[in-house]
Amino acid sequence: MMNIRLQLIMGVLISGCLACGKEFLDIKRDQSQVIPERIEHLQALLDDAHRTMNANSSHELGVIGADELELDFQVWQNIPNRPYEKNGYIWADDVYEGNEVNDWNNAYRRILFANTALEGIEKITPAESETAAWNNVKGSALFFRALNYYQLAQLFCKPFDEVTADRDPGLPLRLVPDITAQKGRGTLRQTYQQLIGDLENAQPYLPEIPINSHRPGKAAVYALLARVYLQIGDYEEALRFADLCLSIQHGLVDLNDLPLTANYTFPTYGLGNPEVIFMCSMTNIAVVTSSRMNVGRAVLELYSDHDLRKAAYFREGTNGNILFKGSYMGSGGLFTGLAVDEVLLIRAECRARTGSLEAAMQDMNSLLKMRYAEEHYVPLDDRNRATLLDFIIEERMRELVLRGIRWEDLRRLNKEPVFAKTIRKVLGEDVYSLGPGDNRYVWPLPDNAIDLGGYLQNDR
Repeated sequence: MMNIRLQLIMGVLISGCLACGKEFLDIKRDQSQVIPERIEHLQALLDDAHRTMNANSSHELGVIGADELELDFQVWQNIPNRPYEKNGYIWADDVYEGNEVNDWNNAYRRILFANTALEGIEKITPAESETAAWNNVKGSALFFRALNYYQLAQLFCKPFDEVTADRDPGLPLRLVPDITAQKGRGTLRQTYQQLIGDLENAQPYLPEIPINSHRPGKAAVYALLARVYLQIGDYEEALRFADLCLSIQHGLVDLNDLPLTANYTFPTYGLGNPEVIFMCSMTNIAVVTSSRMNVGRAVLELYSDHDLRKAAYFREGTNGNILFKGSYMGSGGLFTGLAVDEVLLIRAECRARTGSLEAAMQDMNSLLKMRYAEEHYVPLDDRNRATLLDFIIEERMRELVLRGIRWEDLRRLNKEPVFAKTIRKVLGEDVYSLGPGDNRYVWPLPDNAIDLGGYLQNDR
């Protein structure tokens, strides 16, 4: 159990983040009073999984704004006290109405924890018996910082474009635990260079597979690097890191062996799930609660009758709405972490894009065999690059539904005319549209962050 001193330290850190009010920033503290001095205390900061580091991931705006949910007008209208959910669903100009933004605050709170651990660990010279523990703190803190900058970039920065990355605004890169230090936004390239550098630096310090999935290991680093490079369109590097990840962790769940009629298909917190590489989850915001959630008809139509995911992922609610029950968190909320199935799909896409069609089909068949009823599984056999790639992209929609990934995919794929899509949402008589390249694919920075930091606001 944490001692009282460490609990006080964590209380201070939990209350602090970039967008906190001025009353917090006006409090002056000696750094020695807020930075733990022992390896186990620094590890405890990073192990604060259920309250900070692995919970409330920065995917709320992405889930709200993407095309997986289809809210009824009355449900949308009656969302209580959450203007950013109502406004975000229709990509309104004024999303927040002056309120603070969970995605922003929670990410920078985790970055604060990571920076505190990084500063603290550098002040400790470990005994030989402490080297592994010291390494784990260093590598984990770097991973958490990178993960949160990546999540923030998918919401508050433009999609990465090699041509414009040196002039597109990036994120305020806070690399020390002093929350009063002023940082500008820098460029988008600087943001990606920082998070990629953190991941590359983290890898040597971490074990291949950690003691539990709330901690990162090498497999998690490689999985996140594969996702990052896929997002920026470097398919060779994404393929390389997907290979590295799958060489460590490659187990898949066979849906034929699961209780598909259960209210939740997968065990809570991913226990015993060989696909979970790194566990984190999103807050159960209003639009994903059982009384309001409704998975869109277009999503359901993606699944054939013999695709076991249709039964594994969805069930009907008491209001006739379609609920998602396929989270790798089980009943614990929406899984937004890293998993083998996603990495396998990344590798398949990159193989198809780089011309390795047979290998791409092998990856897809490895997955599909576990997703279809045994008597109805038919191996994929498609050697046409365009149609195979189209199938893989659609398979991402089927497999990775409501993991916070769809918003990221829409942003990156909209740069390719063949995959570009206009999202439409219907509320009563009103139809709202979001087209490829629209400025509203970049969420505004929170009002209080603009006031405190003086940052350039995103175009809307």
